[in-house]
Amino acid sequence: MDDKDRLLLSLLRRDARRPVVALARDLGLSRTATQDRLAKLQASGAIARFTIVDGGEHAREMAYLMVRLERGARCAQIAPKVRSMAAVEAIHSVTGAIDMIVCVAAEHVDGIESARVELAGLPGVSEVSTHVVLERFVG
Repeated sequence: MDDKDRLLLSLLRRDARRPVVALARDLGLSRTATQDRLAKLQASGAIARFTIVDGGEHAREMAYLMVRLERGARCAQIAPKVRSMAAVEAIHSVTGAIDMIVCVAAEHVDGIESARVELAGLPGVSEVSTHVVLERFVG
């Protein structure tokens, strides 16, 4: 499974009924190539009954990235770039000392660190703090 497959699964988690053409556009692939990836993910069992099966969802590392934006930057400007990152599970614009909370998940902590580095390098982002989930009680 490569980054395009992980991004495809992430997009399907957000909206499993999304048209293949829209998925292809977000992946930067043709409709045919996207359909081929969907078929391979179905054959591998990663997509079963049109439900995402990660085979160890609770074993995945998860973190919340608290993002502070530069003065004048807006969440609506940054969110599309963040949405394209494969590790991103959710993006929230919030009030208070931080501007955005980004939930990321990866097979290993290295994947979380890669997502943090990528996020911190986006134009308009001034600071990112990472809060790794130690234990889940719900969900």
